[in-house]
Parts: sequence; structure tokens; C-alpha cells
Amino acid sequence: MTVELLTLQADDAAYAAGLRTLGRQLVHVGVALTRRAGELDGTELDPSALVSAPEPDANDGTERSEP
Repeated sequence: MTVELLTLQADDAAYAAGLRTLGRQLVHVGVALTRRAGELDGTELDPSALVSAPEPDANDGTERSEP
């Protein structure tokens, strides 16, 4: 997907469509990861709340924003 986006930059409409596709795929990955985390620690989070959920405190040790 990244390589495709790099080749579409001259065509704004195709580039926008590619960005939308990638965004949707990332949302699906985020939901799957959040559900799996809930399975592991017994918590639940409504996937629609992911968009508006505040970022966890970086000092609490539960999640990291960097790899």
C-alpha cells in the first residue's frame, strides 16, 4: 500500500482514495489489537470509542506509542 501511495502522488483523486483505503485498514488493525488486548486482560472497549479515547498516560507503563 505504501509503494502504491508513493506512485499515485501526481493524481490527487487516486492518492486520496489510497489514503482512505490505508486509513480503513489501519482502523481494522487497531480494532483487532484492542480486542485482543481485552481478551488478555479482561477489559472491553467499544471500537467506536477508539477515535475519541484519550491517549493513555505515557508513564503508566501499559502502552507505548513508539515501537
